[in-house]
Amino acid sequence: MKQYYLIIAVLQVFTTVVSAQVGIGTTNPSSASMLEISSTPDGGTTFKGFMPPRVENQSQRNQINASSTDIGLIVFVVDTGTLEIWNGISWEQVYSLTTTITTVVAQDFDSNLSWSYTLNPSSYNVNDDIWEINNNVGSGNTSAIDFVSGNFLACRDLNNPNGGGNFPHEISFVNVNVSSLVNPRIAFDYDVFGFDNADDVYYEVFHDDISQGVVPFINGNANLTVQGTEIIPIPSSVNNVRITLSIEQNGADDFAGFDNFRVYGE
Repeated sequence: MKQYYLIIAVLQVFTTVVSAQVGIGTTNPSSASMLEISSTPDGGTTFKGFMPPRVENQSQRNQINASSTDIGLIVFVVDTGTLEIWNGISWEQVYSLTTTITTVVAQDFDSNLSWSYTLNPSSYNVNDDIWEINNNVGSGNTSAIDFVSGNFLACRDLNNPNGGGNFPHEISFVNVNVSSLVNPRIAFDYDVFGFDNADDVYYEVFHDDISQGVVPFINGNANLTVQGTEIIPIPSSVNNVRITLSIEQNGADDFAGFDNFRVYGE
């Protein structure tokens, strides 16, 4: 009998939740909306946007099994830069991006290999002391490294006698001409797990071979775990840019991956 009442109580709570307004990033969604997504999930110190579902091209879009009752279905098509809505019969463009992104060089260590680089010291992989282009960061539970994919720059226990030591490990890229671009950018993806004191990442950007200073990018502290994409704007007056990424890291229980280095603009 007690189990019966418990099941009834759970069902009542579930019914209340699914019939109420839903808030993402807010505990006080609008009463006029079934779903409200806040752009300030932490109360206003950081801001985020809404990412609609994306497909790479219109061929993938056409694989969406939309019917006559799915009017209002929305998708973004990447290669055409169009936000499209299903009208019950066909897809209509709601908006088309007017800016075309041009990537002049890229290095993802897989198929996009046009941005040349050097590693200092030379790569090594000995007993989970890892500094090399690889598709993993060694043994154990390393599933936290999931923001980078395929091959990436894998880093683990860089302060070691197996090729590393107590000094920064660097990946340095060659100069790229950006004089033809509007709003040029350098970008790269990063995925860091468990960085503590003395586990740090820096980068140094050069404009026409002039250093713009060393930027403390990740300051390891209290087992810091973070991932994302770093985007670095380049002034329009610059002709050539390059970047050096420096990593200091000690201990096999924390590790990192870096991927998708690229220079792009309009």
